[in-house]
Amino acid sequence: MNSKQRGLAPFKNKTMDRFPMWYGAAQEFTDSLVKHLGASDEDEALYDIIGIDYKTIRPEYIGTPLMQYEDGSVETDWGIKRGGLHYGQALNHPMADFESIEQIEKYAFPDPDNYNPVISGEQRQWAEEHCLIGGNWSPFFHDSTELVGMEKFFIEMYTNPGFVEAVIEKCFEFYFEIDKRVFEANKNVIDMHFIGNDFGSQRALLLSPDMWRKFYKPSMKKLVEQAKANGCVTAIHSCGTIYEIIPDLIEIGVDAINPIQVNAEHMTPEFLMNEFGSDIVFFGGIDENEILINQTEQQVRNETRRIIDLLGSKGRYIVAASHDYLLPEVPARNIVAMYDEAKKYGTGK
Repeated sequence: MNSKQRGLAPFKNKTMDRFPMWYGAAQEFTDSLVKHLGASDEDEALYDIIGIDYKTIRPEYIGTPLMQYEDGSVETDWGIKRGGLHYGQALNHPMADFESIEQIEKYAFPDPDNYNPVISGEQRQWAEEHCLIGGNWSPFFHDSTELVGMEKFFIEMYTNPGFVEAVIEKCFEFYFEIDKRVFEANKNVIDMHFIGNDFGSQRALLLSPDMWRKFYKPSMKKLVEQAKANGCVTAIHSCGTIYEIIPDLIEIGVDAINPIQVNAEHMTPEFLMNEFGSDIVFFGGIDENEILINQTEQQVRNETRRIIDLLGSKGRYIVAASHDYLLPEVPARNIVAMYDEAKKYGTGK
């Protein structure tokens, strides 16, 4: 069984030699992992030594170089200045003073023409026999709240819903158009469309389920339908607790949820399997907050087996950490132990 077959097996109820494994991390962590393994580069570390089954190719930005400042912050093509560690935080909110839909219509949103949708022959060769994740991350929830400022944005949901809908639609249209071009340019190449929007906090959704259903569910449905029309399985990333909208995600055709933050409210493996285990693939769930950062290699191995036994009990599971972006403070030895144990443990049956 090659990585492409293994990576798709949980979605197709196929028997596997082991559960598929996915990897996501800050570059600083990947560098430490390469060094720990004594590998020549990250491809050798991730795919030859560890055995990761998924490879990701996103549309490349080819527009005018973005402004970078001396303090390390960057102005994105959304007009948002970002600063801080890794992906950073929004340091400004360009629409903070906007009051009308007319102002939104005049705003310079990113241009899909500034992104190359084509997966090259060299990239296809690189991803050969692996499960290829393509399309855009499409974080239109984050973009919409950052353009306006989250506090004002959430208030406007109640006081000026038309304004909010206009912002969301503009953000969504950008990603939908890029993905359309990606699928048209790379027919029968992409296996999975993996979309990221953090709707949850540690204790609850950031907005009520009803507001999520009103403002974001319709657009999520369109992204999922577009991917499925092009032969892809779909995965949705959201940190925090999202159990209240998992039935909605299943309803609109989402095939997998990530990263399964198991220490968030109502996100324990036992609860999720009892409520949704027959209807969706679980993707992640090996706790980064405590286990992977602070515990011994043996404790990591024990937890890896426990999560496989629970979330993989119906054969519908992808091995990964409970966060999509491993950070440098995680010991590389623990990540090696997690994946090594997952390979040794097989399907857990």
